[in-house]
Amino acid sequence: MSIAFLDPGNLERDLQSGAIAGYSLLWLLMWATIMGLLIQLLSARLGVATGKHLAELCRDEYPKWARYLLWIMAELALIGADIQEVIGSAIAIQILSHGYLPLWAGVLITAID
Repeated sequence: MSIAFLDPGNLERDLQSGAIAGYSLLWLLMWATIMGLLIQLLSARLGVATGKHLAELCRDEYPKWARYLLWIMAELALIGADIQEVIGSAIAIQILSHGYLPLWAGVLITAID
């Protein structure tokens, strides 16, 4: 994830993880990078061979219950990836407003934005 989305929230989380765990998570970064590249490569080959992207093929090949399950899992992954940005922005808004805006207002502003 840190390779795909290089933004302040992910950078800060990566630095904190490195400060806490040291080099013990380095193997995880290697395997995550390799697996990410493999998935990208296979998806690209699938698109070249069929002329469709992965979502279209899942829609065409899987039954309805599996399509909904894949959709729910994708939405949960997006929420998990974006929640840190929403909370970080809400904390920044609270700090910049000197506490005038509460944390929940920062979350609402960020969500609307």
